[in-house]
Amino acid sequence: MLDINKGYIMTIHALRIELGDTSAEFPIMSDAEYSYFLNKNDWNVRRASMDAAKSIMLKLSMRTDETVDIFSIRGTAAAKNYMQALQLYIKNPDLNSLYDKVQGYAGGISKSDMQANDANLDNNIVNQPTDLQFITRPSSFGI
Repeated sequence: MLDINKGYIMTIHALRIELGDTSAEFPIMSDAEYSYFLNKNDWNVRRASMDAAKSIMLKLSMRTDETVDIFSIRGTAAAKNYMQALQLYIKNPDLNSLYDKVQGYAGGISKSDMQANDANLDNNIVNQPTDLQFITRPSSFGI
């Protein structure tokens, strides 16, 4: 049980380091909130950090400057700077999990693709005008 707890704490700590929420005195989010994002994303730190970063930005957008008697807490400037850093983090394509498994495919440009499309009766084709009588379905690409 000790190893599981240690792994749990280390994963939350890794998430805090990833997002720069390392202040022991004034953490932006609690461990329970980070745990929620880790559970939601199957303990994938990269995806959880993207979700948590969005939540942190929403939290920081609600911060205001506070003045009590002679004490003044000006958190909006720091919050704006942190929000800008998080926006750069979220927009970074190297960190976005959406791009992890993207693979390009150009269909219908090889002769075998064209023949397979022509053989499929569910596909619409354009009959090419020709002098020959076709016994089989004509190719839309003239092959």
